Amino acid sequence: MADYLELRRQLYYAVLTVPKPLQSELGIRFVQSTGTGDRRRAKDIAAQLVSNWKVQIEQARGRDTSTLSKAIQWRRELEKAKSDDLKETITTLITDEAERLHDTTGSVDTAVQFVAIATGAKTLAEPYLSQWKAQLTLTPRTVEQYSKDALLFVQRFPFIEDVSKPKVSLWLDTLATQGVSKDSQKRIIKGCRSFWKFVYRYGIKGMPEDPFHKVITTDKTKKKRPRETFEPQEIVTLWQMAKDRSDDLLADLIAMGAYTGARIEELCTIKVSDVTEDTIKINDSKTSAGIRSIPIHRRIRPVIERLKTTSTDGYLMSGLTFDKYLDRSGAMCKRFGKLKTSAGHGRTKVFHCLRHTLITTMVNAGVSEFVIQDIVGHEKKGVTGQSYVKTIKHEVKLEAIERVAYPFPESV
Repeated sequence: MADYLELRRQLYYAVLTVPKPLQSELGIRFVQSTGTGDRRRAKDIAAQLVSNWKVQIEQARGRDTSTLSKAIQWRRELEKAKSDDLKETITTLITDEAERLHDTTGSVDTAVQFVAIATGAKTLAEPYLSQWKAQLTLTPRTVEQYSKDALLFVQRFPFIEDVSKPKVSLWLDTLATQGVSKDSQKRIIKGCRSFWKFVYRYGIKGMPEDPFHKVITTDKTKKKRPRETFEPQEIVTLWQMAKDRSDDLLADLIAMGAYTGARIEELCTIKVSDVTEDTIKINDSKTSAGIRSIPIHRRIRPVIERLKTTSTDGYLMSGLTFDKYLDRSGAMCKRFGKLKTSAGHGRTKVFHCLRHTLITTMVNAGVSEFVIQDIVGHEKKGVTGQSYVKTIKHEVKLEAIERVAYPFPESV
């Protein structure tokens, strides 16, 4: 009975015995004629009938077998069918199931949607998620966040054809009532739009090009405050606070950030082998322009020499570990965040603001824009910067960075 068939008067019947605990509700077994004496064809038809019966058994057991899951199951069977006769049979079974749904739910819309999904009239969004995620070239952290947001979207809109700008707007309103902020909504839309652009290339009929256009209204009276620049004395105060807390590694990180303008992740991934007597080589950066050499300011040379000598893992900032996003700076970001908060600084001042301070100081000291861009790893703009200013000499950059001064004590 592995094929669930019984031959009766030259016709094959599909049969399935109901588990004993459910026989009082569903009967002893399911039986239905396949309408054919051809065993091969009858076997295919029986497989569809048995599949439907098993769903009913699971429902009777109280398990989650939603209309969606059943429709998807039928759709897969229809896609696997090779002969026109089998496709016709499956389509008939789908119609029968839709009628049963209508009788049990009293909803015409539910029955119509079931048929649309089961016959392929609607396109599932979920199968595209893995393909889209695989082609993303963003940071691991961003890829994970985008994936979570796109999954949230697909759970709300399982079918491509059901998405429209009004429905997306209504969804965002619902998220807002659940406490999701405007900034979080904007982030969610970024991930959703990336996913949508990927799927749009497949030319799915009825798919709108951009259902996310202006779905979030901007409050023009409320402007996001830009990041602020640390004053030189504020940097020294933070450094001293780290010293007072015996957090020497954080103090060293602050001093290096102040005198190099390097990003925190760049500093945390510098290897001992990347440092010479007078230069730090940044080999790991968020942009191609970020791959650069930075002259070592005289005030932090003793710090760097000490870090090189005491390193136990080959990194200048020794003892840190990589997180799941392959970032080595996570712990230091948190430590700096707690430090600056305790010093009375708000959200507009972060470690990256040390970079702003260095740039501002060099601008005020009359350093050329191209030299500053070379030191901090900014892409050179304009025809002159992109075509003619290729490599700036180490001596020129060193002279520029030596113009930077902070009121640190003699021994940093």
